[in-house]
Order: sequence, then structure tokens, then C-alpha cells
Amino acid sequence: MKQSGWRKPTPGLCKANLFAEYGERLSISKQQAMLAIRRVAPIIGLKPGELILLDTLVAFTKPCDWELGARPIVWPSNEYLIESTGYSQSAVKRHLRRLAEAGLIAYKDSSNGKRWGRRDDDGRIVEAYGFDLSPLAARAGEFEVLYASIRAERSLIKNLKRKITILRRVVWAMLESEYARLASNLWGSIRQRYDALLEALRCGKGSPAALSGVCEAFGDLKNEAEDALRNAETEKHAEITASNWQTRENSQDMDPTGADCRPHIPTTNDLQIVKCSSIENAPVEGPGDERNRKNSDDRSGMPGHTCEMERDPALIRRADPVSAVTLQSILNVCPAFADMANGIGHVRNWRDFVAVADKIRPIIGISADAWSAAQRAMGPEGAAMAVALITDKFSEGDVTSPGGYLRGLTLKAQKGDLHLGRTVFGRMKARKATFKAIG
Repeated sequence: MKQSGWRKPTPGLCKANLFAEYGERLSISKQQAMLAIRRVAPIIGLKPGELILLDTLVAFTKPCDWELGARPIVWPSNEYLIESTGYSQSAVKRHLRRLAEAGLIAYKDSSNGKRWGRRDDDGRIVEAYGFDLSPLAARAGEFEVLYASIRAERSLIKNLKRKITILRRVVWAMLESEYARLASNLWGSIRQRYDALLEALRCGKGSPAALSGVCEAFGDLKNEAEDALRNAETEKHAEITASNWQTRENSQDMDPTGADCRPHIPTTNDLQIVKCSSIENAPVEGPGDERNRKNSDDRSGMPGHTCEMERDPALIRRADPVSAVTLQSILNVCPAFADMANGIGHVRNWRDFVAVADKIRPIIGISADAWSAAQRAMGPEGAAMAVALITDKFSEGDVTSPGGYLRGLTLKAQKGDLHLGRTVFGRMKARKATFKAIG
């Protein structure tokens, strides 16, 4: 079959062209367009390498290119893209093809297949051939709606897990009560259903539908356990009442009647003799025990190097390994950053960690100037850890301006008020509490 020399059309490329035509009729800033795509990149299957390349293409545009009736077309050479991203030529072509098939960019080819363009005196594009970024403007609203639904789903899952935790603890408290232990036959089925729900919670995928079903089942189990508990209390109260009446009837003949004739109740003011005290029975501390207790206190976290670590976040890596923040712990509490890092390169040591943070920070909108200022204030490792934390906060929707957020952390570090170690340990504690609540 003879080749025509033109790009082979596919359904994805045709859809991208339609998005480009629609985007020409919209007005949106490139910051808003990139923010929308960054927030949903993992959801739509966009890899970190493709996001980096897309960010490089958007950097070529001017604000006037995104106005109504204009098309943000860029024409960088392959050599420039290779130099800017560090990818090979085949990787650049592969990422560009995936972006086009995903409907995020469109090709606008010239007659000779070369990329070029020219602007007028006002900086507006007169004629251009290369990559059309209009699909980003067309799909920004779609991505914003998708992100809103993701946030709503996350909030729903969070609330369901909180309710399940409360119900689970209430049911467990009733299972551990004395009534449940005494009436084992009555509470056996409740305990079996409780264990089955815990197993379903562990094996579940964490979807809202699954969690909603578990939450409803725990609510029904709680109501059933409360009914069983009330019945047990009623039965015990009836038994106590019957026993009191029986005791009163048996002692009625032994209690003389009459106003002036009562059983003699002897009283005494004799003091009770204390045979021993806790102080007398306490073990005698030997000469070496005080030294052992001091060493134990030192190992248990007395304020020593911890204060030094809090004064200077850059000392996190060089502190005592017992209380230091490890590289693995940072990656564990920053899953979004770790996922992007795996797509960029391996993180085997702190040098790799800093290098990967430097590549990720432009993706989330942190400028080179803010990155340099953070390194001067916190040190390379501290700045990289700040970027990792900001990446996850940005992914969770807690931070809307990562660059401004990093500058705020830099000012805190300059004043000595920044404690990134506490943040990491706090996130670790929160994750452990979440896992414990689920498990």
C-alpha cells in the first residue's frame, strides 16, 4: 500500500480536533487549564512524563493565545523538547502521541510537515503550525466537574469510615460488657456477625457503595445489640428485685416491731490497724538502677536532638536515626508524590529524592525561584520534603497555589518556626489511625 505522507487519522485524533474547534470559542487562562488537568491526571490515566511534556508545551503560550477566538498553538522543535524534559526522541514522540490520543492536544500540520509560526506586533498568532492546545480549554470544565465529583466521593468515603468506626466501637463495647460474657448464647450470633463485618471491611475495595452497605449493617447490628443489652438489664433487675423481696420476707420475723424496740446496732470508734503500706512494700532501688533509669529516659525521647531537629529542618536526615524522618516514611505519607516519583525515576537515596522533587515541582506549579529560596532556607533535603508534602496536599485539594504555599514555608523556615518533621509524623499517625479504624 502506498503511503500518502500524511498523519494516519484515528478516532482519538479526530476527537482531539473536535475539542480544538470547541476550545476556540472559549476564554480561559492557561493556569486554570493546567490546574484542572493536574488535579485529575491520575484519574484519566495521564502519566507523569506526559504531564511534564504538556507543561513544557503550555509554557510556550502567551495569555492572549487563550482568549476568545484564539488558538494556543506552539511550534517547539524536537531538540528543544528533548533538552527541556530530558527524554529521548522516541519518548518525546510517544508522549506526544498519547496526549493527542487522549484528546488533550491536536496536531496542526503544515504542507511540508514542519512546525513554524509567526506573531504580529501585538504578539498575537497570525499563522502557526505545530501543537494545538485548544482541547485543554475545551475540557477544563469537564475536568473541574470530574475533580468536584472525586472530592465529593472522598468526603463521602471519609464520613462513612468515621461512622463505621463509631458504630464498630459501640458494638465492641457492648460485646465486652458483663452481660455479653454471661449470656454467651444470646450474644454469640451478634459476635459472629461483627467478625463477618470486620472481614468484609478488610477485604473491601473501599468504594462508597461497599462502605455504605457495611455502615448500614453495623447500624442494624448496633440496634440489635442495644435491644439485647436492654433485655439483659431488665432480666437482671427483675432477678435482683425478686431476691430483695425474698430476703426481706425471710428476715421479717427476726426484726421486732414497735417504735421503741429496734435491733441493737453496736458502733465502735476503734481505729483499723494498717498492716502494711505500698511504700514499705516497694522494691529498694540499687545504685545502678538510677543510671539505668536515666539511660532509659534518654532513649525514650527526652528533649535532646529532637529540639535541634525542630530548629533546623535541614538536619532531619543527619539526626539520630531513632528519631529522624526516614526517606521511606516520607514516601509512605506522600503517596501522590511517590506515584509521580516512580514515573520519573528511582528514589534510592536522598540525592535521588532531591532530584525527583526538582522535576516534580514544575508540574504542580512551583517556580525555580521559589525552589531555590526553599533550598537556601531549609537545605536541599528539607526543600524536597516540603515539595513532597505540598504535592499530596495539592492532590487532595487542600492547597490551590503550591508555589505560594512553598514560599510561606520558606518564610517560616527563615524565622525558625517550621517543623516539617512534626508534619510527617502527624501524617503517619493519621494514616495509622485510619488503618486501625478500618482494620
